[in-house]
Amino acid sequence: MMHPSGATSVDATRSLCAENPDIRILRRVSSLNDFPLAEPGDGAIRAIGIWDVETTGTDPDLDEIIDIAVVIISVDAGGQIVGIERAAQALRDPGMPIPAAITRLTGITDEQVQGKVIDLDHLAALIARVDVRIAHNASFDIAFIERLLPGLAGASWACSVRDFNWLDEGFDGAKLGHLLMQIGRFNTGHRAMADVISLLHLLAHRLPDGSTVIGKILANAERPSVRIEAVGAPFGKRSILKSRGYRWDPSARVWWAEILEDEVEIEMLWLQREVTPWGPTPRTRPLTWHERHR
Repeated sequence: MMHPSGATSVDATRSLCAENPDIRILRRVSSLNDFPLAEPGDGAIRAIGIWDVETTGTDPDLDEIIDIAVVIISVDAGGQIVGIERAAQALRDPGMPIPAAITRLTGITDEQVQGKVIDLDHLAALIARVDVRIAHNASFDIAFIERLLPGLAGASWACSVRDFNWLDEGFDGAKLGHLLMQIGRFNTGHRAMADVISLLHLLAHRLPDGSTVIGKILANAERPSVRIEAVGAPFGKRSILKSRGYRWDPSARVWWAEILEDEVEIEMLWLQREVTPWGPTPRTRPLTWHERHR
């Protein structure tokens, strides 16, 4: 009796699945050493830092980083990833017990982080090498990273959640693992480096128009915008504000939205007509990727 080899079996499975629209194959993400790189095109090449942190909770004033990872990549003017320059990761003792839910999520235990410290000088040196930093849901990572490294305040950041419209590009949802499956990949574990590698695959994904996800993220993030605040908006107007894309800022206690510079006049008129017809005047301030996501 003949038994098919592993390669033959995989090829047969792929062939069967290709003929069946109800079946999708997911492939494990590549390691950094095997990550497929593009040939550099014309134009400048930028150094981009891809970041992720795992923490004891969600409050940067109370919780602590327990795992941090960064991969520095080279991206050409066409948005192609053409090099992986450096990678670093470290565990950190938070000085408190890791909540059981966090251990279940990440697999990180108190014993693994006991006595561990991050080499902040080394991390700062890595930061100095990059032009832009990217994280998935960057506002979360920025809050913890800038507390750990105050010298990073005012650095340029892009967010792969906020600076890219996944729905318009044919995706649904914005969770990292879910998006990864939609490009035919999967990863296991929820450690900082695992999430960075997952994000790296998403950033390299080529869209139907030939552009890449990272190319569009950088173009969107680099474009100046305006934060407009519905100062003094009545409580009863929260539904109309939410439906227009406004978000609640609990620290400033104000509804706000990010819009393009040429949309300011129209948005001011809408707010003054629909939300605060008797004042006060909506407040605006410019945003760049040096202030955004804070």
